[in-house]
Amino acid sequence: RRARSGPAAGYELALRPDPTVLDGRFANNGWLQECPKPITKLTWDNVLLLSPRTAQELGVGNEQVVAVEVAGRRQSAPAWILPGQADGVATLHLGYGRARGGRVADGCGVSAFALQGGEADWNLAGATLAATGEKRALACTQGHYAIEGWLEEESSEAERRHLVREASLETYRANPSFVKDADEKHIDPEASFAPGHDYSQGYAWGMTIDLNACTGCNACVVACVAENNIPVVGRDQVRRGREMQWIRVDRYFRGGLDEPEAIVHQPVLCMQCEQAPCETVCPVAATTHSSEGLNDMVYNRCVGTRYCANNCPYKVRRFNFLLYQDWETPQLKLARNPDVTVRSRGVMEKCTYCVQRINHARVAAERESRTIRDGEARTACQQACPADAITFGNLNDPEARVTKSKRDPRNYALLAELGTRPRTTYLAIVRNPNPELVG
Repeated sequence: RRARSGPAAGYELALRPDPTVLDGRFANNGWLQECPKPITKLTWDNVLLLSPRTAQELGVGNEQVVAVEVAGRRQSAPAWILPGQADGVATLHLGYGRARGGRVADGCGVSAFALQGGEADWNLAGATLAATGEKRALACTQGHYAIEGWLEEESSEAERRHLVREASLETYRANPSFVKDADEKHIDPEASFAPGHDYSQGYAWGMTIDLNACTGCNACVVACVAENNIPVVGRDQVRRGREMQWIRVDRYFRGGLDEPEAIVHQPVLCMQCEQAPCETVCPVAATTHSSEGLNDMVYNRCVGTRYCANNCPYKVRRFNFLLYQDWETPQLKLARNPDVTVRSRGVMEKCTYCVQRINHARVAAERESRTIRDGEARTACQQACPADAITFGNLNDPEARVTKSKRDPRNYALLAELGTRPRTTYLAIVRNPNPELVG
């Protein structure tokens, strides 16, 4: 739809708080600067969000700088085309362009406050937009660690490979097991390239992620960074695809480019596969399988061949190309979790299901001569999720929440046709839109 026009019949400029640094009060926080925005998946910068039609009118594409003028105030910002953005409206987030914001904040983005003026209005009519011919490189993570075929048409490829599964409420009621209809069968699901392990005794850790509940807020990403001593690598390294977060939240649009029907967020982390392809290719046994089903990393064995990352179908392993950690600054040492090893250059790392938290719960239970109760071992991402989309626990406990969620007819595994038998699975989306509001 066309936004309302101002006195000059120009564009409307919408100023909004940034999803990660808000109005700039968190701009000096590296964890938040490197956290991808929920919709654009950009880091370290703010951009001028334009609809595909508006961008076509201006003759600009992603990363091309646009000059903005409103009421005599001027600013320039790189453009970013966003499906679902209203035609005739340009959105610029606050919180960037600070000259003395601190070591992290300085030099990040452009100041949106320069366009606001004394009236402090969030929506400014009569804005003039013009292409400058310049280009500014941005750090976007959406195409990083892509599974084959995702780079060109992410959303359509995700639908073709059934990465995200969804149905209407009517379809779900008529066929509660609709997610199984999308399963592909290439091999015997019980086939094994190595003698199988009996996980029926003791603990068997697993996780489910409810895509119906996930809002893409990235709280899980930041919680994981804080819990597991994951380094901040900076804009240049993110542009090279070297960000280190163990959790990525993939974003998909459903529908047309101009008028997408919906947006889907899918957190992807190590699946803790029972038949893990990464384990068979490591020449030094740096990635091994535990008796509880965890895909463990032995950091002091890793020699950095990266064979495991190449063989992982989920693309969830992260490699320390450089020494990103600061081992000298005392304040940074105090910020780290003493229960988690600090990795160095040349070492591969990934999600561990917060094994240190599992061991804390194990020690507490052994002191009382009992087993770990449901809910005592919680991962950092699970604890931080405001929508309670992540469930974790012992699959050998029939009364555990995670076991019950695995029995949900909406439960499915990502790329199950590969025979990896992942311990992390997803609950499909069931939509129930108001028919009067659906165009």
